[in-house]
Amino acid sequence: MAIRLVVTDMDNTLYSWIDYVVPAVEAMVDAVVRATSLPRLRVVQSLKAVYTKYESNEYPFALQESSLFQEFPDFGSFDKLVIEPARAAFSEARRKYLKPYKGVTETLTTLKERRIPVVALTDAPKNPAEQRAKRLGFDVLLTSMYTMPGFTFPAGPDGSALVAPDILQKQEKGAYKPACPVVELPREYEKPNAAGLKKILSTYGMRPDEVLVVGDSVKKDIAIAKELGCHDAWAEYGTYVPTEYRERLDIVSSNAITRRHAASVFEQGAQAVTPTRSLSNYAQVLDIVDALSR
Repeated sequence: MAIRLVVTDMDNTLYSWIDYVVPAVEAMVDAVVRATSLPRLRVVQSLKAVYTKYESNEYPFALQESSLFQEFPDFGSFDKLVIEPARAAFSEARRKYLKPYKGVTETLTTLKERRIPVVALTDAPKNPAEQRAKRLGFDVLLTSMYTMPGFTFPAGPDGSALVAPDILQKQEKGAYKPACPVVELPREYEKPNAAGLKKILSTYGMRPDEVLVVGDSVKKDIAIAKELGCHDAWAEYGTYVPTEYRERLDIVSSNAITRRHAASVFEQGAQAVTPTRSLSNYAQVLDIVDALSR
């Protein structure tokens, strides 16, 4: 039976989430320290509290919701003096460190040329998932994306949005919208719940034996593939995290966030589920598709 649909994870499968988010958050912290002269530890702890609340290191409005903002009651000056340089620092680090794994873009391009749809199923919130897809050019190669619910704009006591005018304007113009459709799944669909994958199979009218699921987490990606009877391929290459980066991640992140974006960090040792196939690079997806289509 030929593979007619590929369902792929994103974080640590199409790119390294850890290799990008650690230096990006650190750059943001450095910018805030320079702008406020506050102790680094205080800035880190204030931001980490907000990140933990939203279970994301990419919550874009962390500064205005942090305890730091309480000392700067005027949003306009806080935005210009603190948020803008912090946003710029985060964006610059993201531009430098967010890169596709070797062979990913070429593989997605080939699958599109073969008219084999590729659907992304990620536990990342809608906003950062869309941004990463657009920045890496995946949105024109993916057929669709299924994400967790997105973030809403924070508001002050008077109901006014605590967001820079340029962001509001870009949002209204659709500047953040990717080329492919995006479906926000209910929060309870977060993997290892197989409901998201089941919805994709139903939407595209596919039988499980016609679908290949690719992901770096055995407990989340491989487990749901096996639960529904899909073919599976473990992105083993995405599980290798340098000790230094793991330690730096612990400083700026929480375990709940890491489990969402890099669950394989906690999956060392014996696995309750055994992957059918292991990948040393994403390009091997094409070999699997070819082998299963003979």
